[in-house]
Amino acid sequence: HMSKQSTDTLLAAELADHFIEVILSTKPELLVSGIGGVADLHHIQQGAKALAHFRLTLIQELSQQPMPGMGAN
Repeated sequence: HMSKQSTDTLLAAELADHFIEVILSTKPELLVSGIGGVADLHHIQQGAKALAHFRLTLIQELSQQPMPGMGAN
């Protein structure tokens, strides 16, 4: 039995991943500047860290929001 909290977090995580996929496929430079250009390993690692942090923040933010149509009844 999943608690409402973990369900919200799961939904938020899926939503966050979707947002990130959309951003990466349309405007990747917003999240990972320099990749595809002259990116050294350190720069790529920084980008990956920033992306992971962005995803976590997004999940936290989204899980606080009431999810429209899901479990609203």
